[in-house]
Amino acid sequence: MKWVTLLKDFRDKVGLSSPRPASSSASPSYFLVEDSNNATSSSYDDPLSREKYELELDFKRSWEEFRISNSEKEKEKALNFTIDVFCRLVKQHANVAQLISMLVETHIFCFVVGRAFVTDIEKLKVSSQTRSLEIESVIGFFSELTEDGVQVGSNLLQAVSFLVSGAIDKQSLLDSGIFCCLIHILDSFLVSDGVNASQNIVTAEEKPEVTENVAPDRRLEVVGSILHIMKALASHPAAAQSLIDDNSLELLFQMVANGSSVLFSRYKDGIVPLHAIQLHRHAMQVLGLLLVNDNGSTAEYIRKHQLIKVLLMAVKDFNPESGDSAYTVHIVDLLLECVELSYRPGGYALKKRIAKVALF
Repeated sequence: MKWVTLLKDFRDKVGLSSPRPASSSASPSYFLVEDSNNATSSSYDDPLSREKYELELDFKRSWEEFRISNSEKEKEKALNFTIDVFCRLVKQHANVAQLISMLVETHIFCFVVGRAFVTDIEKLKVSSQTRSLEIESVIGFFSELTEDGVQVGSNLLQAVSFLVSGAIDKQSLLDSGIFCCLIHILDSFLVSDGVNASQNIVTAEEKPEVTENVAPDRRLEVVGSILHIMKALASHPAAAQSLIDDNSLELLFQMVANGSSVLFSRYKDGIVPLHAIQLHRHAMQVLGLLLVNDNGSTAEYIRKHQLIKVLLMAVKDFNPESGDSAYTVHIVDLLLECVELSYRPGGYALKKRIAKVALF
């Protein structure tokens, strides 16, 4: 990933001015000297104020290093440090949006953090022999320390969680592609629980391999953060549209449908853990938020990829002996949300599509 090109394209898209060229930019040390000269004596009297002030200087310095560096390696190092400082700063500020606006261009920072998250997850996928996300690698990334003593993955997860929790426009995060990335991470968790959420047919003889090498407490923390971020992003009107460039939205529909057609029967047979049931319920909540908040433009995508059929078949295949009636009722609710979605401005009528599929 070339940060210079990526940031230029993003600036052009959102209409932000280009940064000053590196030759005319002040050196990072300038900010330390200038801000130090402007500091009041009270900043040094209170240890907490002094610490916060020094962290703000560290943030400005490392962000400037990231911005002006011509080396991708140096940019990555500076960004890791910037995010580390940001996570420490947030814990001392009640208003995340105000903090960011004081330090940096909010849209740019959100996009950079989101894009860094996506890039690091893509590296995990590329380094895997199967070219897919492996749960041990994902949890390891969100837990391990670098040589500099920085928890890159943990900091990224925290930073994104802080950003979606604040009163900040989440469009830049959506533009970074992070929502698609999160859905594929959720899929990897479901796969690790013995449920292949990307396939609709699972034979009864298949014995899943449940991951044993991951600390359960850390795993729950990571899953909780990911779900929190997903639900916050799903509330944005453009969230569903950000998922249609690849198969992410389709994959989410399949996750929800498989929870009804496959999961509960396997759970009752003792093949999959209760945690898998909970993950599918959360996936359903995310899909519900996407449909409720969409402006209607996603209806055409739903029709084109026959996603109504995906949900409807899960309802038709419901078995009261092995399935869960409450879960299936929620799928019906999602079908109704799809119908309502199609009546919004820019929507595509899906009511007839449901009736047509139901005849077969």
